[in-house]
Amino acid sequence: MRLEHAIKPESSMSTLLWLRFRAFSAPIFLLTVWLLLIIATAIYRPDFISYQTLLAVVFTMSIVGVLAIGQALVTISGGFLDLSQPSCLIFASFVSVKLSEAGMPFIIVILGAIITGVIVGAINALIIVLARLNPIIVTLATNFIGLAVLFLLFRAAEVPIGSEIHTFGRAYFLGLPATWWPMLILIFIVGLLIHQTRYGRQTIAVGGNLYAAQTRGISLKKTRFLIFSIAGGFVGFAAILFCSASGPFNSDSANILQLNVIAAVILAGISLEGGRGHLWMLFLSVGLLSTVPTSLVFFGLSSDAQAIFQGLILILAVTFDGYRSRKVTL
Repeated sequence: MRLEHAIKPESSMSTLLWLRFRAFSAPIFLLTVWLLLIIATAIYRPDFISYQTLLAVVFTMSIVGVLAIGQALVTISGGFLDLSQPSCLIFASFVSVKLSEAGMPFIIVILGAIITGVIVGAINALIIVLARLNPIIVTLATNFIGLAVLFLLFRAAEVPIGSEIHTFGRAYFLGLPATWWPMLILIFIVGLLIHQTRYGRQTIAVGGNLYAAQTRGISLKKTRFLIFSIAGGFVGFAAILFCSASGPFNSDSANILQLNVIAAVILAGISLEGGRGHLWMLFLSVGLLSTVPTSLVFFGLSSDAQAIFQGLILILAVTFDGYRSRKVTL
């Protein structure tokens, strides 16, 4: 029996329109929720709309955004999640403080923090690859070990007042903190490279279908080692932004960031199953989640209530990711 018109032009056009709608629906949704949150808070407390509020949101975006880039790369590559970011961030911050106290130039301080992050990421990768263990379990364990070691090393640390890194953390460019602009630039550049470069496409391929990627000659071990190392480098750079403007910090100072980073990655459409996601949407998800804590303060909620909201947002984000995954497979 001869088959004719197996695929109708009308069907192809409707499918194309549906795919385009899906591509734009997620960013529109995030932007809408972000704006509604701002409007609702401003109606309840008109003083929410202020330059100080903007600075608070932008400062949180700076750190969470750079951490989310590293987390997104791990997730897209099929590495699930890197739960060692809090200890890595504080460790790199501590190295930055010591280098600053030694009078090292700012560029050396930056390189020292990034190299520290790369080393931590490489250690995670070595354990994961050589022992063939689950990345979540490994990074969770190294995070606990790292926090314990950091607690033994110091109780509190702060970059020297008047040092170059201290000055950078309090500098402004075009009315916004100087720490915000590197986050914006990195999201744009990495979001472009992940889809436009050979290695970026290989990373997506490994996360999307490991066996298909291996038949094309892509090494899982090399990819995972490189991705975890690069992700650690982003954590190291985030440490520069963190310690330059945060004031005194201790070994537990970064724990509160973990939930926001994971939720931002998931809300940006980056699947926990790997192989899917656009890093550019991190700007919207990070912006939304960085506004939530400030909004809750204006609504008069305590820090405990804020933690509850952060947990609920993470649960909703994971639920949303599961729903998207089921829609893709249908």
